[in-house]
This record gives sequence, C-alpha cells and structure tokens, in this order.
Amino acid sequence: MPPTKLYARLCDWRDDTPKARRCQLLTESSLVATLAPTLAPGVADMEYGFSLPKSTDGEALIKFARAVEELGFESVWMGDHIVLPTEETDQYPYTPDGRFVSRPDDPQMETLITLSYIASSTERVAIGSTVVIVPYRNPILQAKMFATLDVLTKGRAVCGVGVGWLEKEFDVLGASYKDRGPVTDEYLEIFKTLWKDDEPEYHGQHYDFDGIYFAPKPVRDGHIPIWVGGHTRRAVRRTVKYGDAWHPTRQSPEFVASHLPYLKEFSAETGRDPAEITISLKRTLHFTDIGLDEGPSNASNSALIASTGEVIEDVKACAEIGIQQLTFDFRTPNVADCIRTMEHFAESVAGRA
Repeated sequence: MPPTKLYARLCDWRDDTPKARRCQLLTESSLVATLAPTLAPGVADMEYGFSLPKSTDGEALIKFARAVEELGFESVWMGDHIVLPTEETDQYPYTPDGRFVSRPDDPQMETLITLSYIASSTERVAIGSTVVIVPYRNPILQAKMFATLDVLTKGRAVCGVGVGWLEKEFDVLGASYKDRGPVTDEYLEIFKTLWKDDEPEYHGQHYDFDGIYFAPKPVRDGHIPIWVGGHTRRAVRRTVKYGDAWHPTRQSPEFVASHLPYLKEFSAETGRDPAEITISLKRTLHFTDIGLDEGPSNASNSALIASTGEVIEDVKACAEIGIQQLTFDFRTPNVADCIRTMEHFAESVAGRA
C-alpha cells in the first residue's frame, strides 16, 4: 500500500473514529516514513481495550476512562468479583500454582454499577464486563442491568460473560459451583429472549418463567454483544452457540491460534459463519522500558511484560493469527501509571505494530 493511501486509511481527520483520533498523536511525516513499512496484515484493523484499575477513587477512574476515549481506543472493561476468600486459593486457572494474582484486600467494586458510573462520563467508548460471572446474579435482573446500561449509553454496552472459577465465592452467594456451566448457558438463553421477545418466556432446568413484559429493550434491535470468556473447548462451543466474540484471558497468541480450527469446525457443525465471531485476547500489559514500577502482584500466565519493541512484535503476531481485538489490564493499581502505559501504547505501539 503506498504511504499516502496508508495515511488516508489510518488518519483521515474527517473521520471521528477511534483510529482517526488515535493518529492525532502522531505526525503525518512520522506515519509515512516510519509506520508504513511495518504494518502487518490485519494490524491496521486491530482494536484495543483497557480494564479499569482496581481503585476506589471515582474521579481517578473517570480520568482513566476518558483517557481511553481520548487516546482513540475502542473500549473500557471491568472484571467481576464480589468477595475473595480469607484463605489462599489454588483454583485460579491462570497461574502455575493456582494462586490468585489479586490480594485479599484489593477493592472489588460491583461491576455493573461501576461501569454505569464510568459510562456517564464518556461518549464513544464501548463499556464492557471482562467478564461478569453469570451464575452470581439473578438472570432477569442481570439482563435488566445490561439492557439499562445499553439504553443509557445509546448502544455501547458489551456483555462479557464467564462461568467463574472461585468455589468459595459461589458458596457465599448461594450459587451452584458444580452446575455453573449449564446454568450459564440457560441464563444466556434467558438474556436473549428477554432482550428480543415481546412477551418473553423460558422453561429450563435451572430457571422458569412466563407471563411478563420486559422493557426497555437494548437499542441495537434487541441485541447486546455477548463476549464469551474461557479457554476450554466448552467455552469455544458456548461462543459459537451464544456469542459475538471469543474472549479468552491469560493465554498466549499461540494458544488462541491452536483453538481456532476447532471454533471453525464447530461453527460448521452448527451452521454458523465463523467470520461473525470476533477473536479477542485479554492479558496483562507492562512495559519494561519506560520506567514504571511493576507493582506488588505476581504475574498471571502469558502476561505481556516486555520492551516496547517486543510488544510491537507481539501485536503483529496476534494480527497474523487472526486476533482482532486485544484487551489489557495492568500490573499496578496506580491510575496515573496505567494512563502512562496507555499513552505509551498509543504513541509507540498502536500505530507501529
């Protein structure tokens, strides 16, 4: 692609898309001279999202979310824990010894309330859960919470979902740990009928209702994108059956690549076009060459703790594999350091990868 066309594609100031705004961080000459030769197939179309730091400072969280938007990134995300156990767990799927990377005293604010708070101070970025643990909340109330968020944000909500892993949390919330997979599937079916049908009803093994109206509906023709977390084949099947994106976490790009043939195979079996499914990957991001402290937490699997050049090569590899969206969280709860990381990513990676 000639440099002039590359510049027009990435940085058309008449376009108010996130990619156009992101390019305002760079000059035309640097794009033409430096970025054009380095772009790999698919990289120009890569989208980026960032998870909220673990902070109870509302003003700082708003500043973070606005920075995501101003830097031209796609989305702001938040994970989901209600409580953490006093005793150390060995159930966490994403560290070698099963220990959770969060400290017991880390603030775990409620996901949907926090996302609503953030949404009120932003205008364009998507607002999503990464991921809400579906069995923790009543399905009708949960569907109402996401629909309300979608209506108030004019269609910016993303319903990222997972089955969960922390047995103690299930126990104290009165949810079934052993049935969490089937319950999640039923609840996703309930979400869809509530969001779409005029007189929704559902008759399942774990939940049953009829004779109700449910309003308002999501603004996008009764649809909120469902991003399915998880790294197992069952998670892939759940994605194909219910989801708009596969959103595994703490995995390597190579791991994602190894599961794409199965996603395509199962899509063919169910009659679904795999091209309809966005491929996403969430990991921790930390640059080792910009002078920021890593923070006290131990690292999760496949954390991207690397130099700027290594991060650029990683993003290129993700694009070549077919990953279309990258979500990052951080090694530190320091909001200013998280914003600095995003600024460096925008300036030195997003346009160069």
